[in-house]
Amino acid sequence: MYISGVGRTKFGNLSDNLQELAYEAILNALDDSNLDINEIGAIFVSNFLSGPLNGQLHLNSMISSLIPGINIPIIRVETACASSSVAFNQAIYCLQNYSNILIVGVEKMTGVGLLPTTDAISMAGDRTYDFPNGLIFPAAYALIAQQYMLKNNINHDILELVSYINHQNSRLNPLAHFYYKEVSKEMIKNAPMIASPLNLFDCSPISDGAVAVILSKNKTSDRDVKVMSSKIATDTISLTERINLTSFIATKIASKQAYKEAQITPADLDIIEIHDCFTISELIALEDLGICGASEVSELIKNGDILRDGPFPVNTDGGLKANGHPIGATGLAQIFEIVAQLRQETEKRQVDNPEIGLAQNIGGIGGTCGITILGV
Repeated sequence: MYISGVGRTKFGNLSDNLQELAYEAILNALDDSNLDINEIGAIFVSNFLSGPLNGQLHLNSMISSLIPGINIPIIRVETACASSSVAFNQAIYCLQNYSNILIVGVEKMTGVGLLPTTDAISMAGDRTYDFPNGLIFPAAYALIAQQYMLKNNINHDILELVSYINHQNSRLNPLAHFYYKEVSKEMIKNAPMIASPLNLFDCSPISDGAVAVILSKNKTSDRDVKVMSSKIATDTISLTERINLTSFIATKIASKQAYKEAQITPADLDIIEIHDCFTISELIALEDLGICGASEVSELIKNGDILRDGPFPVNTDGGLKANGHPIGATGLAQIFEIVAQLRQETEKRQVDNPEIGLAQNIGGIGGTCGITILGV
């Protein structure tokens, strides 16, 4: 199976509404492919927050309204921040019945105020015990960061470097949330504390945006990118139910299965998209994905191994940290970047001749993980 078309909007604080964002991404994906809308057999819609933030559910029918006369099956998928990678995974299972399936992820998160947005995002965590006791996502990831830093004897400097690298990459991505913003090492170091040890620049922004991907059973052109594997795994919703706070077992399980299906090892990866909703997530993922061993992450980053010209380029688009995190579209944005890199269409941020890329998309605090491996 192949990805025959990709399209996205800019990410950021946008004036467009939910429908307009989805429409733009769909048009861009169709324009990027050799296909007509009438050749699409089904559509999967990825979204997390349209109900609480936009007062709009039944996105299946909303998407149908954008495409008059197309009465094909449309299915909405929600698994928190992993929604779009799971939608992509489920579309693969349905491809046996259709020649082409479109997956669109969309989120409109701005314009409703910080408190409603924070409350809505917390629905991806445990609302019975964690949230009422103050364990919202920044606090939860702060606990993880404390444990990780203590275990590996590192300080906040390494998280600052991760943030800085992602912001440098985003400055080369015209569609990124932080494309036009200069973020220095001093700004990152001196940023306001959110939940110790995480400060403002350890946290991904609240973004609007949409991405669409067309999945095809057969190759349609030389620009098509092969889907080598797509796997998902799940874990408990609360940190209180975890034995180990410094690793996400769902990532380990899904990536191990994906490597086996794709018949590759971590050493074969030429580009990696990591779900860095918080900077600590990037360090944990590098271990969980088998890129390096325990306690080796700090040196890997300090040595420049994750830079665009390093052996393991990470988040060349800026990652969630600086490309943006419109939740329902994030996993597809990672796929978009890998497809663009494998096609060698990313200009100034282009990695040298990549052949295989991996995307890790997390929902909640490691509660869901989608792993996608693409190749040429």
